Amino acid sequence: PSDVTYIGVLSACSHAGLVHEGRSIFSHMTGVAGLEPRIEHYGCMVDLLGRAGLLEEAEELILKMPIKPDDVILKALLGACKMHGNIEMGKRIAELLMEMAPHDSGSYVALSNMYASYGNWEAVARVRLM
Repeated sequence: PSDVTYIGVLSACSHAGLVHEGRSIFSHMTGVAGLEPRIEHYGCMVDLLGRAGLLEEAEELILKMPIKPDDVILKALLGACKMHGNIEMGKRIAELLMEMAPHDSGSYVALSNMYASYGNWEAVARVRLM
């Protein structure tokens, strides 16, 4: 299979909640098939782990990637932080996004929405002033 095939399969695992299978496929891709993971493969893995609530593992993967994470990967983890209520990690990820692209309002909106979903209106007001 090509590297594009692996992206499709990893994405399917992510949306189906097949964490074990996704990990195995990623491992097979890098080990047996000898393919170098691209940013899209890492993005699928971060999404897979994030959807499953394995936020620390997803963050660790981002930190250990040999590729600099892009905004898509960080936004996937930020969305998972909101979904699973990890405000502290969400704040860290949002700050990275804001440093990466300070004029991209999406990061500010996502952080504000995360605070709002947990009723932290004071934090919402602070973010909106940024």
